[in-house]
Amino acid sequence: MGAPITNVSSWIMTPNRTQPWNPHRSWADPFIAILLLVILALAGSHSRLRPAVLPPAADQVTLQGRILDAVLGAAKSDAWARLQRWHRPELSIAALAAGRRSGWDQAVLAVHAAEAGDLETAEKLIQDAPGAPGETFRRSWTWSYRHTGAPPVPSALPAVRTALGDGCAARILEARVLARSGGDPAPLEAQARTWATLHLLAISGAGLAALALALSGLGFALYLALTPARPRPLPRFGLSGRAVLIVILGWFLTLMAAAPLAGLLVAALPGLKPVQLPMVYACHALLGTFYLCRAEGLDLPSLWRRVAPGHHGSALGWGLGFFALAFTSVVAVSLALSPLLPSSESPQKELLELLAHLRGPWAVILLFLTVAVLAPAFEELMFRGFLLPWLGERLEASLGAQPGRLLAVAVTAVGFAVMHMQPLGLPTLTTLGLVLGFAFLRTGNLVSAILVHGLWNGGVFLVMRALG
Repeated sequence: MGAPITNVSSWIMTPNRTQPWNPHRSWADPFIAILLLVILALAGSHSRLRPAVLPPAADQVTLQGRILDAVLGAAKSDAWARLQRWHRPELSIAALAAGRRSGWDQAVLAVHAAEAGDLETAEKLIQDAPGAPGETFRRSWTWSYRHTGAPPVPSALPAVRTALGDGCAARILEARVLARSGGDPAPLEAQARTWATLHLLAISGAGLAALALALSGLGFALYLALTPARPRPLPRFGLSGRAVLIVILGWFLTLMAAAPLAGLLVAALPGLKPVQLPMVYACHALLGTFYLCRAEGLDLPSLWRRVAPGHHGSALGWGLGFFALAFTSVVAVSLALSPLLPSSESPQKELLELLAHLRGPWAVILLFLTVAVLAPAFEELMFRGFLLPWLGERLEASLGAQPGRLLAVAVTAVGFAVMHMQPLGLPTLTTLGLVLGFAFLRTGNLVSAILVHGLWNGGVFLVMRALG
């Protein structure tokens, strides 16, 4: 037993490795088995160990509910009336109410249904709003629209406003409560119209940008199909298979352990809650990079020069094209699979809700830098910069150059999707991973894949913040 421990400790403590790591099977195989067992154990309790970075979904309106609130609220505005001369989509609240939604999303619909005069539908929708704010909401609604019951306690109304997303429906309900109590509802009604109009403009802008991006992606796909690709040399890594498994499993274990550890730290120091997610990501990204550098016997600058050689201008240009292709591909796959997925769930629901409810400018900036810079740089280094060429070199030897590289792209794309631990997002994340892999193959420079990934994450962040 002494030799394995000596081998592991010497690898960790040796200040300068000059050769790629090749651990001996006598201790590496049992160590890999232990890592797998620990990961499986953590995966089984993953939902219990994850930090509470989000409000429970049932306690607030969802992002989809906010969008619906904006569309229904803007339908009553003067701007919408001017648009009706060209096109008037029918917004049937009865049809919307038939879909599966959370209790607070239904509460938003109930306010708009009451405003449209459909009190019967609205009364059915108010029943599922949960908790004490739900009771206050029902009392407010009944007092305002049915003119029965007791008025709500004023100190309880802010909780209802928060649960309704502080949007159009929340302001309209407060205006009706105020009017029923003898106050002036006009300022709140004006706020509701402004909120809805601004959010509808954001939705429309996002839609136009998405259309332009989709058309650009189709054009770029046509260009790739008509332009033969020159084979690019990929970086070479000398790690043995066992070393690669230990690095990847060690990093994945770090990823899974970082969340509960950060949760314990935040429980002890609540002031750190705004930086909880960035802490989790920084921890496993830095340690994962350290594992790779130590195992390959490189410092970080040398590793970067290996995966991103030469000048980066051309790679950045290619990255813009592949970003458009990634968007078009993911949208196409999402549309194709939408009949098979639960209509009420988003593949990235938790991230979307986190972005919608995040508060504080520094927390927003730090999370943006995490998802748009740190995450793309590390994940691309691990999956496209390291795993793809390592697998590609070995698969090329047995399958040939082109099939080997394509299979390496596919394997790393699936691994990239699985790593995110979002079962509903596997098809779209795999599609994104495929495009990222092809970007790296086409340019031989990791900068292109990092740019695509960063634009994707940053775009999602900004759009969701604008709509939420």
